[in-house]
Amino acid sequence: MPGSVRPRPSSPTADKAPAPKKSRNDATTNLHESINQPSSQQIHAYREGYNQATPYKYAAIEGLLSDDLLEAVVEESWTYGIRGGEGSHPGWGWEQKETDIYSIQQTPDLSSLDPAHLPDETLEALPMTTRLKNALYSQEFRNLVREVTGCGPLSGKKTDLSAGLYTAGSHLLLHDDSISTRLISYILYLPNSPLDAPKADIDLTKSASGNFLKGWDPKWGGSLELFPVENGEEVGPPGTKRVAKVDVKWGQIVFFEVQPGRSYHSVEEVIIDEGRQRMGVSGWFHRPTKGEEGYEPLDREKLKAELSSLAQITAAPSIPFTPYTAEPPAGLKPSDLSFLADFIAPSYLTVPTLEKLSGQFAEASEIVLHNFLKPSLAAQLKSETQNVDKRDYPNNLIPSQDLGEGDGWIIQGPASKHRYLNITGSSSSTPIFQSIRQVLFTSEAFRAWLSVVSSLAPLGYRAEGRRFRKGLDYTLANGEDGKGEARLDVSLGATWWADVPSGSDEEETLVDHGGWECYLAAPDEGEDPAVYQSSHAKKLAKLEAEEHKGVRPVESVAPNQQKAEDHEPHPVEAATATGTGNHHSNHYHKPHPVEAATADKDTNGSNPDGPSISINGTELEFDPDQFSPSDFDSDSEMGDDDDGPLLTQPVSFNKLLLVLRDPGVMKFTKYLSARAEGSRWDVSGEWEIGVMEEEGAEEEAMA
Repeated sequence: MPGSVRPRPSSPTADKAPAPKKSRNDATTNLHESINQPSSQQIHAYREGYNQATPYKYAAIEGLLSDDLLEAVVEESWTYGIRGGEGSHPGWGWEQKETDIYSIQQTPDLSSLDPAHLPDETLEALPMTTRLKNALYSQEFRNLVREVTGCGPLSGKKTDLSAGLYTAGSHLLLHDDSISTRLISYILYLPNSPLDAPKADIDLTKSASGNFLKGWDPKWGGSLELFPVENGEEVGPPGTKRVAKVDVKWGQIVFFEVQPGRSYHSVEEVIIDEGRQRMGVSGWFHRPTKGEEGYEPLDREKLKAELSSLAQITAAPSIPFTPYTAEPPAGLKPSDLSFLADFIAPSYLTVPTLEKLSGQFAEASEIVLHNFLKPSLAAQLKSETQNVDKRDYPNNLIPSQDLGEGDGWIIQGPASKHRYLNITGSSSSTPIFQSIRQVLFTSEAFRAWLSVVSSLAPLGYRAEGRRFRKGLDYTLANGEDGKGEARLDVSLGATWWADVPSGSDEEETLVDHGGWECYLAAPDEGEDPAVYQSSHAKKLAKLEAEEHKGVRPVESVAPNQQKAEDHEPHPVEAATATGTGNHHSNHYHKPHPVEAATADKDTNGSNPDGPSISINGTELEFDPDQFSPSDFDSDSEMGDDDDGPLLTQPVSFNKLLLVLRDPGVMKFTKYLSARAEGSRWDVSGEWEIGVMEEEGAEEEAMA
C-alpha cells in the first residue's frame, strides 16, 4: 500500500547555512531570463523531429529552461514536507496518491500559488516554484511550444500543472490524457540523487550549489512509454506493447498533442530507492478561454458526436459468455463428486461443509475458501508456476513486454483496460494450471458445485487463466452497467510466493507490491474518469448529465447488501432431486447438496488441509483517500460519510474467492510491482446467474 514521502538522506552540505530567500517579486519579473530561447535553426530541427516522431508526434528537448531556476526548484522542494504534516507550508506539501491507474507523490496544482488561494507565508517560501509556473505559461514559452508543435493558440490564463515525485514503486499506467480542454501535454524532468547515494553506473552531474547530483540511469525505470493504436488505425484501442520510450534526462521537457484515442502513454515503474527521486513538473496547456486570442465557444453537439464515436471505436471487446446447454443442476450427482475429487480438497465435497458454505455465502455474498485444491495437485501447481517465474526473471529489472508469450499464452489487451497473459492453448510448462482453467472451471460438475454453494443457477461463464507479470501487468476498474445483471465472480489464487501461513506477518506484507484485487462502488458520472481509467463513454455521460443541469450518480450497491433471507440454504439429502426452470425468468429451484461415498473420503475432521473459511475477505489497512473523487485534485478531502473499497483481497495461493457482484460494482487488480517475488497467477471467471427458488414457491405464488 502507499507509503509516505521518504526523508531525504543527509548530505555533506546539510549543515550549511540556507541560501538567502528570494523575494516574491523574483517569481514574476524578468521571466525571459528563465527561458533559453533557441535559434530559428534549432526550432526548425525540433519541429522536424516532432513531425517525424512515432507512434505520434512528440518532442523531447533539453535546455529550454534555465538550469539555475531548475536547481533552485529542486532545493526548494526539499522544504515542501508532507501536506498537513509538521513543518510543511500551510496548504502545501507532498501527498501520496494511489488509484487503480497510478501511485505517485504529488503537490497541489501550482495554479494555487496565488494570494487568492494560499497564505503569504506559503507564497514567500515558494518563489522558485512560482517562477517556474510563470515561465512555463508565459507568452514567450507558449509561442515556443506553438512553433515546435504547430498547434493553435494556448491559454495563458488556465494553468494546469503540479510537481510529481516518483520514488521506488511509483508508476502511472496507460491513458491518453483526453480530459476537458487539454491541448498539449508536457513533463519537465528534474531527476536528482543525494550526494551520499551509492555510485551509479552512469555519470551524474553535481549541481552548481554542490548540494545534489543531477541525472538518471534508464535502468532505474520511470521512462515515458508511448503506445501505438492497435492495428495501425488512426484512433482506436491501444496496443499491448510500447513502440517508443523516452528516457528521463535532467532539464528535458517532453510535450505532445493530446489526441483522444491516440496519444496513449504511461510511466514505467521506478525501481530504484537509495534516496533517488524522479522528480518532475507535469501538466497541460489548454485551449484559450473566453477573452483570449483564439477562443472558440465549445460546440457541444459536435463534441458529443465525437465522444460517442470515440467511445465505440476505443471500446474493448469483452470475452463473450459461454452458455450452458443443459438446465441448471438440481444438485451434485455422484459422477460430479467423482470428477471434482481429482481437483478439490475432500473436505469441500462433504455435505456438512457444503451446507456451511451455503449458509455463510447467503449471509455475506462473499467467501474465501483456503486450501481449496487437493494437496497433491496444489503442490504440482506451485512447483510449475515457480519454475516458470524463475526461468523468466533472471534479475529484478523491469522485464521485456513480450515476456511469457507463446506456449499457449497470449498477451490480453487492450492496455487501456488491462494487460496480462492469458492461457488460451496447450502449455507444456504449465499443464496443471491449464487443466484447472480448461477442465475444472468449464465443467458441469464445477457448475453444480457453485450452484450448491451459492444457491444460484449458473447460466453461462467466461473464464481466464491469468498471469500478471511483475513490472508490467494490471487491470483497471471495470464492471457491469449499473442497470445490468449481478454476476458471480470466482477466482482461484495460484501465486506460489503467496503460500504463507494465514494471519502471519508474511501474509500482511503480501499487499506491499500490488497485485491485490479490489471491489469498489462506481464513481459518480461527474467525477474525473482518469481515476477509474480514461473512458470516452464516461466523458460523454458527463457531458450529457451537465446538459440536464445535474450529474446523476450510477446506482450501485455493495456485495454484502444482498438480503440474507433471499438465500436461505435448503439442504436436502437426496441425490435424485430434480427441478424445472424457466430461462426467461431466470428463476430455478434451489440445488441440494448430496451425500455420496465418493465424496466422503475424510469426515473425521482430522484433515490438516481442511477448510478455513473467512467472511468478508481479508481485511487490509486501506486508506480511503487512495480513491480520491478527482484525479489530480489535491484539495479534495474524504469526509466521514465517504466509503473506501468494498472488498480487497491480496495475492493468494490455493484460495478460492466467491463474490456476488451487484450491478454497478467495479473491480480491478492493482498493478504488480517489479519488486514482487514473482508473477501473480490466478484462474478467474464470472458467471451469469439466475435466482434459485424454494421448491413449492411457484405453486404458492400462483395459488
